[in-house]
Formats: sequence, C-alpha cells, structure tokens
Amino acid sequence: MRIRIAAIGLTTAAILTAPAALPSSPSFPYGLIRRSCAPWDGPAIDVRLTTETADCKRETEPFVDIGVWRGLPLHAGQEVKFGSGSDAGFASRCAREGNCERAESGRIVFDAYDEDSGARGHYELQFKGGEIVKGSFDAKWCKQRVICG
Repeated sequence: MRIRIAAIGLTTAAILTAPAALPSSPSFPYGLIRRSCAPWDGPAIDVRLTTETADCKRETEPFVDIGVWRGLPLHAGQEVKFGSGSDAGFASRCAREGNCERAESGRIVFDAYDEDSGARGHYELQFKGGEIVKGSFDAKWCKQRVICG
C-alpha cells in the first residue's frame, strides 16, 4: 500500500511540475500585397499576411508584415532573405498595428507573382529565442497609388 501511495505521489508531482506545452504559432496563409516605400523613400513592396481572409480596406490582426525594397521588380521564383548583413527588407510579427516584433532572420519565396492579381509563396521567419514562424501564403494585390519622397 505504501509503495502504491508513493508511486501515485511521484506521478502527481511529475505531472504538476512538467513544463506546460507552448502554444503553436498561428499560421498566416492569407494576405495582401501592395506598393510601398523603402526607408529612403524609394520603391518597395509590402506583404501583410493574416490568419484569416483580409480585404484591402479592412485588415485583420494579428499579422506578419514583410517589406521588400531590394531586388525589385519582384518575379515568380524570387527569394528574399532578411537578417544581419541583408538590406533587402524586413519582416515583423504584429499582435496589432504598432505592437510588432522584428524577425532576426528569415526569407520569403514568391512561387507566383503578378501585380494585377497577387502572389503565392512561402516564408520562414526566426524570432528572438529561436521561435520560428513559417507557412505558405496566398496574397491578393491591392491597387493603390503610392508616392514616395
């Protein structure tokens, strides 16, 4: 009997002290793509990936925001890398507008790209602490006039 009680006590203690499972990062399969401006006011492309279908006039949160300003114009098959030593653009994960965390490194690959309709591809981003957010996306092109300068 004593052995059974000790075994139950050890099992209970192991369960209570085990680390909680980390919630998985959400997938961002939908998105919007549009013209934007680079930090020096040159041309850029902004890709905003979302967890649910987005509309050019109404965006959803949370989102991944990716800006590309090197290697333009973009084309199908193009890969853009982010991180130290790269000045190709940036990638951030945002809980809401203005509350974002910049990725330490990553890449986005445009499997298909058409400025009249949108882009499809995949991405992989690494954040502080080694967390990786990755997935495939299908982004709708938002037509808008952008003047940088």
